[in-house]
Amino acid sequence: MKKLFFILIVALSFAGCEDVDPNEDPRGTITLDIVEGQFLYFNSIFEYDPYVDHIHYLTVQGGSFITYGVDINNVGNVTLRQIRSLPRYGWSTILPIVPGNSYIVRDWNSDGVYARFQVLNFITDPNDNNRVIGATIKYQAPFNL
Repeated sequence: MKKLFFILIVALSFAGCEDVDPNEDPRGTITLDIVEGQFLYFNSIFEYDPYVDHIHYLTVQGGSFITYGVDINNVGNVTLRQIRSLPRYGWSTILPIVPGNSYIVRDWNSDGVYARFQVLNFITDPNDNNRVIGATIKYQAPFNL
């Protein structure tokens, strides 16, 4: 009886272990195009006070991401699921768009809530020598560490 109980406990402990594919998108991931003149607002995930001019957004200008009210960090060629820690350095309000790379967005008054996104590809203007005018991204927010 003890042996059967032991085997049952061991079997149940392994049944709860599930490998997660690092290339699989986290739940709630959204894919979208962001181009010059459009804004991706983060007000709903970061604390927002309507009485203070504290808007949170990301936009594109040329081949760069520009932010307002948030900092952005390029964490390299990793998937969204592989982002497991926050960089200590490299936070900025403007960074180049790098296809394949992932980024973390944080509020200037960070309260432990973040957004993360990965650049899938550039969007270019074929009528202007293929000038970069945006990017296709997939993002997940909020994202807590």
